[in-house]
Amino acid sequence: MKLITDKDTNGLPSKEFKEFLKTPTLYSSFTKEEADELEQTLKDGLNKYPGLGISATQLGIKKRACYIKFGDDENGMELFLLNPIIKDRNKDGFLFYEGCLSIPKTVTSPLRTIRSTKVVVQTDNLGELTFEINPEGDKANERVSVETMMTVIVQHEIDHLDGITIKDRIYSTTRTVTKNYGRNDLIVMKSKDGEMIEVKYKNANKYFLQGYEVV
Repeated sequence: MKLITDKDTNGLPSKEFKEFLKTPTLYSSFTKEEADELEQTLKDGLNKYPGLGISATQLGIKKRACYIKFGDDENGMELFLLNPIIKDRNKDGFLFYEGCLSIPKTVTSPLRTIRSTKVVVQTDNLGELTFEINPEGDKANERVSVETMMTVIVQHEIDHLDGITIKDRIYSTTRTVTKNYGRNDLIVMKSKDGEMIEVKYKNANKYFLQGYEVV
């Protein structure tokens, strides 16, 4: 089992990355046995390459399927999605820092992306599913809520099946400043009301969800 990444062993652009992760994957039908086998393969893949989710295409399998596991048994969610498509999405967006197993550099230096606050996903095996961020839950807890994380993860994984990566979802304005932060680096953030705070980079998502921006 091999994880497809953006660079080969020599640090050069990977041909497999373009073939599997920059090319949309078409719908295909599955027997129950094929679906069960693929689900187990994705579970094994996520165990071997720890993350929050994995798509079939990341393992070099040209099938529209992904597996997501976030949180624990009490406060978490585990989903296997077969032929998922986003049939509707909210036009409102929110900012989030994301990393990707297939772009290893972003695991330690996440990219600031913009995601829809609500998406409706159609699948073959679970029917229609709705994912929506939970701003109140994000504010109440010290970490991002399960609802918000699942809204990000499901868009991330379906993007893989549509030939889109987090680099295509980078949030930018007319003024672009590129800077790499370490997880424990201190950054200054500003609220919509002008309040300035200093936080560690690894905690920035919590404040993005409250409308803060890096300054």
